[in-house]
Amino acid sequence: MQEIEIKTIKDFSLSLIENIKKLEIENLGKDAAINEWQIPVIIRYGKFIVAQLKKSSKIIGACEILREWKETRIAFIYSFYICSGYRAQGIGKKLLKDTLDILRDENFEQVELTVDAENKAAVKLYERFGFEAKEVRLDEYGAGINRTLMVLKF
Repeated sequence: MQEIEIKTIKDFSLSLIENIKKLEIENLGKDAAINEWQIPVIIRYGKFIVAQLKKSSKIIGACEILREWKETRIAFIYSFYICSGYRAQGIGKKLLKDTLDILRDENFEQVELTVDAENKAAVKLYERFGFEAKEVRLDEYGAGINRTLMVLKF
């Protein structure tokens, strides 16, 4: 495996925004990808953590996090992906581990996310870290787009 660095994005340029937008579409599809209007908001007001190659700083994975409004010690992983060609190499495991360490260090008590139950690799990864399926949310992202809510308590 190539040397990977996990980094929280705290500042951005137009080229970074365009790169992230492209990665979003490639990895999540046009309908699920965030765009140039949402990316800066998540960087400034949420948390945007990336996996990148150390030698080139090429982003090969991302984790976008929001905070629950009423229960501020709950973080919600809005999006988590590893780019095609870098999957099944332990990068997702490293990105998730480091992300959870960051959230734990920032005194979060719980992390939630939704996942397509058919995405067996993602479900297995989350379960490996202690996430538990809590409920199925029907039509969460549109008609017929159901998601399983998974929760991890620290």
